[in-house]
Amino acid sequence: MKKLILLACLFAAPVHAALFEDTDARKKLQEMQLKETELDARIVSLEAVIKSGSLNDMLNQIELIKQDVSKLRGDLETLRHLNATVEQRQKDLYQDLDGRLRKIEEKSVASNPVPSGKVTEAPPLPEVKPPSDQEIYDEANQLLEAMKYKEAFQAFTDFIKQFPHSALLPDAKYALANTQFSLKNYKASLGTYQKLLDQHPDFIKNPEALLGLANAQIQLALIPEAKKSLKDLIKKYPKSDVIQNAQKRLKVLESIKP
Repeated sequence: MKKLILLACLFAAPVHAALFEDTDARKKLQEMQLKETELDARIVSLEAVIKSGSLNDMLNQIELIKQDVSKLRGDLETLRHLNATVEQRQKDLYQDLDGRLRKIEEKSVASNPVPSGKVTEAPPLPEVKPPSDQEIYDEANQLLEAMKYKEAFQAFTDFIKQFPHSALLPDAKYALANTQFSLKNYKASLGTYQKLLDQHPDFIKNPEALLGLANAQIQLALIPEAKKSLKDLIKKYPKSDVIQNAQKRLKVLESIKP
């Protein structure tokens, strides 16, 4: 009897082990099937996004923005080079003029020696005229082109106070708004652009001012206002040089879902 029980236990052990291994394998198989199902769902979701074309549109828009940034950098580099060339030319002209004046003064002294014992009267000082509005504006604009934004901001602010009736007043306000934007004072820049558009509706640079206004609104996350500014620009100035930039920015803004 004991032998029979022992034999039964020996045969039962392998059967139990086989059943355990089979159950474990089934669990692993079920887990793998669940992971496969999840992967299939993710693939279907990605295919839907790709087929909808929204991903391609977004990549195209990003590429267009990159091209705009690259062009702006190139233009900025050209302006820097031009400014450096103009400054060097002015310096050379000044040195040449100064050298000529010195030679004239030396010849004049040599040909008209001062008699001994006589005191010569000092010649009257030439009348010094204050700098014109054009000269002061040019100096402020040179600071802006040299990217000395704080100094340019103060210079244009002083110009607007000193020459409230100058024909260059709209240009100074436009330059002041650009300077404020460069200083990342977007709220002040927005206000200056808006005053320029309200007070000088016929200003030749108003298309650029409208684009600057929209850019400031974008920086302040005023998306509906920025869309309106860009639409006004496209409607009022369809032949402007900045119309393509305005259309691209408007397209990007309209693609953003709230």
